[in-house]
Amino acid sequence: MRLLIIGLVTLLFFSCKDAKKGYQKMEGDAAELTMDASLIPGKEIVENECYICHSPVASEENMIAPPMVAVKWHYIEEQTSKEEFTEALLSWLNDPQPEKVKMHGAVRKFGIMPFQPYTEKEVKDIASYLYETDIPQPEWYEAHRQNRHRQGKGMGKGKGKGKNASVSEEEEFFFPRAEFYLENGASISAAAQGALGKKLINAIQEKGLEGAISFCKANASGITDSVAIMNNVRINRVSDKPRNQDNKASDEEQGYIIAFKRQLENQVEIRPILKEMANDEVYYYSPITTNTMCLQCHGTPDKEIQQPVQLALKTYYPEDKAIGYVEGEVRGMWKIQFVKE
Repeated sequence: MRLLIIGLVTLLFFSCKDAKKGYQKMEGDAAELTMDASLIPGKEIVENECYICHSPVASEENMIAPPMVAVKWHYIEEQTSKEEFTEALLSWLNDPQPEKVKMHGAVRKFGIMPFQPYTEKEVKDIASYLYETDIPQPEWYEAHRQNRHRQGKGMGKGKGKGKNASVSEEEEFFFPRAEFYLENGASISAAAQGALGKKLINAIQEKGLEGAISFCKANASGITDSVAIMNNVRINRVSDKPRNQDNKASDEEQGYIIAFKRQLENQVEIRPILKEMANDEVYYYSPITTNTMCLQCHGTPDKEIQQPVQLALKTYYPEDKAIGYVEGEVRGMWKIQFVKE
């Protein structure tokens, strides 16, 4: 498997088809009435997807990625043509690697985006809207930008201002032992999956599906904990649609799940995610996907999930959201926490 996302990892251009966080369109889509029709597709992608993380209204403390206006600021100079801007975004989104970083300060704070297979048309629509319009920015952003500029730290290129980070700064983004964490993360998650699967099959054979649900409720965390102890790590399973609400993914983790879903839907190489923390910890994330057996408890009620199983799920997991899946769908992630070596 090729070297995956390296350095502090979080979101750049995270997308989500289902939600918006904090940003609302103009009432009645008044802005679209005066906008060139060719820009509307890009506007919708930016508002519906990009602003989830690159919010124009969130406080500086609550940002989980740089605001979209900062992305524009770093990519466009006075002499940058629309075609050059579009090509730069295509290059970055198609293969987000540390050597391509333009927003060095943002990467140190937020990290490099997980790979997401946007289509060429989607990227062109995004680029066209960003290039041609004055997009909104958070209230705090201008003061932040000016302060960074006065300190000589630069805000990237934007309109000829600021300065670029040096190559030596870029080297900070590489994990010294990325391959170690990727290989061990894959091995440990496979071991945890295997241990759970074996115990679950035994429980189904002995107690039936309904009995297996109570078995999972009581024993699943203990099984993964035993694998974690043997490997000196912590292991969790997180989901955007959790069965056990203790396993609910954070906003940032839901973004990772979205990235995995895009990769799977577009049939491209799945790239696990590494995230380096300031306290010398490293997190490894990889997707959990459904198979035929999973659908007996995670599929569609009255289709794959029979009535007795539905009743057991309601009994043991009254807030269950982990249903409605089809085979081969991402339903969560493995989250493995290492102490950095």
